[in-house]
Amino acid sequence: MVAATPASGIGYAGWRHGDWWSAGFRLLLLLVLVAGAVTVAASARPAERLESDLNADLTVGRVTYLDYDPSDHRVRWVNGWWRWSATTLVSKENDERPPVVDPKRDAALEWLDGQVDASGHLVPIRVRAGYEPRWWPAEIVWDPLQAATTIAWFGTFLIMLGSASHRYANRWAWFWLFTIGQAGVLLYLIMEPQPLWRPRSWPPHTGRAPARGGTGLMAAILLSLTVSLAAAGITAG
Repeated sequence: MVAATPASGIGYAGWRHGDWWSAGFRLLLLLVLVAGAVTVAASARPAERLESDLNADLTVGRVTYLDYDPSDHRVRWVNGWWRWSATTLVSKENDERPPVVDPKRDAALEWLDGQVDASGHLVPIRVRAGYEPRWWPAEIVWDPLQAATTIAWFGTFLIMLGSASHRYANRWAWFWLFTIGQAGVLLYLIMEPQPLWRPRSWPPHTGRAPARGGTGLMAAILLSLTVSLAAAGITAG
């Protein structure tokens, strides 16, 4: 009978204790990042609701986060930590109230602040200032998950920078996939320094040399476009 080798199938031959610890740690990081990514994806297509629904949710304390865009008076809010809703505030310019002192704050935002104060619940309001480059972990609104995702992202990034060798792409290529591609952090945890389902003793990749920075940059741009198209499809679907 021929013993199974580390390269045969996905069996457990060749796995050592260190392999299990390494795979378990990578899997933990991956699960945290996936959980964060899922909550960000959930915000791509909020349920359309009425302004009165926002008032009702604020009154009973269901709202945990508010996101306001002054360019179109668009408000998104979260019930709990993942259920997103959205509405457009009607103009509040004709309300009988003192004029807005801060030119960066319009009447609709002042009205929204008033509704939050009247609710008696502490709800953070994020005001978007035009186009903002978005690093996806910053879009997570549940603070514990955002902190865990941020730590997992930077931890994986440092692991990538500190690794002496990579199987599929070099540091520069992964750098672009992490930053421009953003979802590259998930690919890294799955594929480097060997696929997650392989032991560390798995034979080196004998095909092409690891992708270099230029190839990684192009792949990162394609990955970014793919993620954007997928998000647009979710929003329009």
